[in-house]
Amino acid sequence: MNKIISCCGVICSKCEYYPIDCKGCPIIKGQVFWLEYTGEKICGIYDCCVNTKKIKHCGKCEKVPCDKYNGSDPTKTLEENNEDLINQLAQLRTME
Repeated sequence: MNKIISCCGVICSKCEYYPIDCKGCPIIKGQVFWLEYTGEKICGIYDCCVNTKKIKHCGKCEKVPCDKYNGSDPTKTLEENNEDLINQLAQLRTME
């Protein structure tokens, strides 16, 4: 399986929701399933990075992690969300 990574540093292809509930942000363009919990139409991180700033991933942004990373996945615990953020930032540091 190819490694699919979202602009925020999430490794989509390792996510428990991939590929049934979510095909990964590069494919679905930030319209993730969990938006039903937030009422948004597109992930704020994806929208800022890809649509507004036109950069490949947040690791290219001088403001990472910005306030957009303060949101949390409502289906996860605080500890899980904190661990996810650490992993996302570590992944972004490895990306070109």
